[in-house]
Amino acid sequence: MFRPLLLPLLSCLAFGGPADDAWKSLTELDAGPQQKPKSPAELPGIVAAHLAQQERAAREFLRDYAEDSRAFEARLRLARVLQFQRDIRDQPVATQEIDALLREAEKLATKEQRPEVEFSRLSYTMRAMRESKPAQRQQLLDAARAFQARHPHDRRVAPLFAEVATLFDLDIKTKRALLATAQAHANDEELKARITDDLRRIDLLGQPLSLRFEPVRGEAIDVADYRGKAVVLVFFAAWSQPAIEALGVLQKTAPTLPKDKVQFVGVSLDTKREPLEALATEQKIDWPVICDSKGWESPLVRSLGINALPTVWILDRAGRLHSLNGLVNTAAQVRDALSRK
Repeated sequence: MFRPLLLPLLSCLAFGGPADDAWKSLTELDAGPQQKPKSPAELPGIVAAHLAQQERAAREFLRDYAEDSRAFEARLRLARVLQFQRDIRDQPVATQEIDALLREAEKLATKEQRPEVEFSRLSYTMRAMRESKPAQRQQLLDAARAFQARHPHDRRVAPLFAEVATLFDLDIKTKRALLATAQAHANDEELKARITDDLRRIDLLGQPLSLRFEPVRGEAIDVADYRGKAVVLVFFAAWSQPAIEALGVLQKTAPTLPKDKVQFVGVSLDTKREPLEALATEQKIDWPVICDSKGWESPLVRSLGINALPTVWILDRAGRLHSLNGLVNTAAQVRDALSRK
C-alpha cells in the first residue's frame, strides 16, 4: 500500500518559443485526468490513458528539444510515468528503460541537480517494493538516511522519511522514529497534517475502538457487538483503484478465514452512494459498509487519522486495534489477533 512521491521536480527557466509551448503542455498534465469515471470499472482505463498521454508528451519533448535545459527534468518525468505504468500493469515491463533514463540523468546532472536524481532513484526503489522483505526495507532505510546525511537541508527529507515510514507498519518503533524525523524537518502544512495523522494511528494501537454507525444497508451496527471475533476494518472508495484491487484480494482471502470468528466491516470515503453501490455489487460485498458521503472530511475518518487508501485494520477479540496494515499476510494476522486474550 504505497502513496506516490509526487513532489515537484527541479523547474528550469523558460526561454520562449515552441519548446515553451511543449513544456507547458507536458506540465499541465500534472493536474491529472480531466475525465470523470461513470463507474468504478472505467477508472483503470482513464488512468492508463492519462499516463499514456504523459508518456507521449515527455517522449516528444525529449525527441524535439533534447538540448533544452529542461530535458533533464523531462527524463525524470518520463521515468516516473513509466514507474506508474508498470504499477498498474503489475509487471516490470519498463525496468530497463527506467534504469537507462536515470543513468542518463545522472550523467547530465549538475551538482545542484544530483539530489533530484538520487531522490528519483529512492522513489523508484520504493515503488518497486510490493511486499518488501525486512532486508529490503532496511536497505531503503539506509539509503534514505544516507540521502539525509548528504543533503540535510533538502526539502525532500521530510516527505522521504514520511514515505519510508509507510513500509514499517509492522515495526512500530522504527515507524515512530521515522515519523519523528519527518516531523522535525517538515515545513509544508499538508505534510505536517499527514504526519500528525500517522502518529495518531500509532497511538491507537492496542486501544479499544468505539465505533458505532449506520451502514449503507441494514440496521445500525456497533463494533462492540463483534467482541469475541477478529474484525477486519476496510477503508476504501470506488474512485481509488488501489483500494478496488485490495478489495479483490480481501474477497479472495475471506473464505480462508474461520467464518464464525471473523467479521469484515467497510468504511467508504465515497461522496456519492451510486459508485459505492455499483462497486459493492461488482465486488460482491456482503458485509456492513458505512458511508456518510463526506469523503476525507468524515468525522470518523478524521478522528482515526486515515489519510491513504486502501487502509485495512485488524481488531482483536477485545475490540483493540491489533494491526495498522491488515493487507500484509492478512490470514496470519487475523489468526494472531484471534489468539490474543
